[in-house]
Amino acid sequence: MAYASMVTGMGFGNAGTHIPHANSCAVAGSVRRYRAEGYPQMPMVPHGQAVASTAMAAFRFTFPSDPARHLRAAELIGGRPADPGEGAGALPRVIRDLQRDIEMPNGIGAFGYTESGIGTLVAGTVQQSRQLSVAPRRLTAAAAHDTFMASMKNW
Repeated sequence: MAYASMVTGMGFGNAGTHIPHANSCAVAGSVRRYRAEGYPQMPMVPHGQAVASTAMAAFRFTFPSDPARHLRAAELIGGRPADPGEGAGALPRVIRDLQRDIEMPNGIGAFGYTESGIGTLVAGTVQQSRQLSVAPRRLTAAAAHDTFMASMKNW
């Protein structure tokens, strides 16, 4: 596990993480009541849950930057060729299926966020210049707002 963690870290460091990770800083940093099963019983959103909670909407947003790359990612995660006709929905679909299979919380609403808290999440996200500087599309505050709104419930 330590070796796998190290190799993954090297990959992330070289590939660059972007919008879902920028969003995760705000999601994890602003939570008030959510208590993750199997974790210390204090308000927190584990990093993986925070990243995954907005990944579907983030990848719908980034799809126009490189459709072939998104379809290839969908193929790799889904274990079968992606349907090009599915377009921007292909990668979010396989991510949704995986999240449902492993019983991930269903969107940021599961962490206690409501529409009234979206402004706080947007403000926390747009500050994450390291992650956002490598995003394949520029994430404006309006686009971040739309991403969070679309992530309230993922299925």
